[in-house]
Amino acid sequence: MNKNLIWLTKGGKVEAYLTNKGNLVKLVIFTAVFSLIFINSYKPFDSSSWYQETSSFGYFLASFFIVLTGVLVVAFSRFLMYRFVRKHTLYYAEYLLWLLCEIIILSGFYTLYAIVLRDDLSFWSMESIITIFKEANINTILIIAIPYAFSWLYFSYSDKKERLKYFENGQFAREQAILQFKDEKGEMRFSVSASNIVFIEAADNYVEINYLNQGKLAKHLLRNSLKRVAEELNETSIQRCHRSYMVNFIHITSIRKNGDEVDLEMDIPDVKKIPVSKSYSDCTTEAFLLFSGASQN
Repeated sequence: MNKNLIWLTKGGKVEAYLTNKGNLVKLVIFTAVFSLIFINSYKPFDSSSWYQETSSFGYFLASFFIVLTGVLVVAFSRFLMYRFVRKHTLYYAEYLLWLLCEIIILSGFYTLYAIVLRDDLSFWSMESIITIFKEANINTILIIAIPYAFSWLYFSYSDKKERLKYFENGQFAREQAILQFKDEKGEMRFSVSASNIVFIEAADNYVEINYLNQGKLAKHLLRNSLKRVAEELNETSIQRCHRSYMVNFIHITSIRKNGDEVDLEMDIPDVKKIPVSKSYSDCTTEAFLLFSGASQN
């Protein structure tokens, strides 16, 4: 099987910046503005024939109805995506399938508009419906693909810029920072210096925080999910490397591969081997290059 296909279907975990709430809202707004401009400039879906006796300004107002449908579909779709990623891992193959479903649903709505808003009953024939649906798919892809592509590039650039800024200017603050851990109800339950955290492990409905206390490894059990904890620690050196583990990469000295297994070695003795799963291998390498040895600087 092609390596790119394997990466896409198994190891291609969607980046967090594509599914966080703020960026999803920006995507919906940008798509709405672009769609309004596109529809009034290009007049897709043969929409000019829907309002033949309407002025340009009247068409502009009427196009709000078309755009509103698309915005509602995209907004609802992204709301479902946001809810999905809070409990599950979203891979790029699933993400692309999600986009395909959005296009098909939007094309269905626009096909319905193109038929209903005409007086010519001949457009109710199956052949006409199929033709209009094909054209609607092409126009919908243009309406969605362009703002999605620009948004993707912008979010990626912003994310990398923030990471670089954080790395260049935040080492001292990161080492000295006090992290506050909240339970599933949002109540603060545990505070500890970020540099003292070694690793965090999922344990059913709890997470086990392993940290240094007077040079010895100690544990604190917190009722919360590892996914929520990972979201709160997204901008720290404590990153996920496995479905059940997060590690503090300032304590990682090396990444060792034994056959198909990948383990992390730490600068703290008597710590059990922390596994690295394939879906987090790229993230682990990036975090290692970014944070490893920071505690010594």
